Amino acid sequence: MSRTQLVVGAPVALAVSRFEFAKLRRLRPRPVALAAVPAGMPRMLCSESYGPGLEEIVLAYGYPFPVHKQLIEVETCFSQEQPSSTALEQVIARAEYRDSCYADLRWEDVVEPFGGSQDVPVPARSLDRRDQAVTVDGEERSVVVMSYGSYAALRFHRDTVTVTAVARLGFPATLAFQTTDDLEPYFAGYTRFVLSWLRPSSW
Repeated sequence: MSRTQLVVGAPVALAVSRFEFAKLRRLRPRPVALAAVPAGMPRMLCSESYGPGLEEIVLAYGYPFPVHKQLIEVETCFSQEQPSSTALEQVIARAEYRDSCYADLRWEDVVEPFGGSQDVPVPARSLDRRDQAVTVDGEERSVVVMSYGSYAALRFHRDTVTVTAVARLGFPATLAFQTTDDLEPYFAGYTRFVLSWLRPSSW
C-alpha cells in the first residue's frame, strides 16, 4: 500500500470505523489501558478481533508512523480458549519489523506485534530481562519486562484476561494500568489518526 493508497483509503477507513465503534458501544467491553498518559500524547483504538465473541482489543499511545517517536501498544485478550500466546521475543521482533516497514514505506509488508498470519523470524540474540513494579487497578505487582535495543514488552494476567504490552523507546519508569469502560477518547483518536493520512506532511 502506497501513501497515495492510504490517502484514498481514508474515507473507507472512516466509514468502516463507524460500524466498528457502534458494535463496541453495544458490547461495552472493559479492556486494560494505561492509567497515566503524558499530556499531549495521542491515544487511539488500534484494532479489535472477533471469534465467537470479542477476543481482543489493542489500544495505542503515541505516534505509529514516525518511528523515532514513542509508541506503546496494549493488547487485552478476553478469550480464555485462545489466550494470547505470542512469546514476548516474537512480539518485540514483530514490532521491530513493523517499524522497519514504516521507515522504508513498505506498507504492504506491515505486521501487527501481537500476532497474525505472517511469520516474522526471531533473531538469535539475548534479550535483557528485568523485574518492574507496575500498578494494575491500584494494586502493585511485579512483572517481567523483556527488552532489546529500544523495544520492550511485558505480559500479565488480570482476572480472566491476558494483557500484553510492547513499547518503542521503552516503558516509562512509573507504569500503571487500569481497566476502562470509556473507549470514546480512543475512537476519537483513531478518527484523528485516519484524518492525518490526508496530510502526508504530518507523517
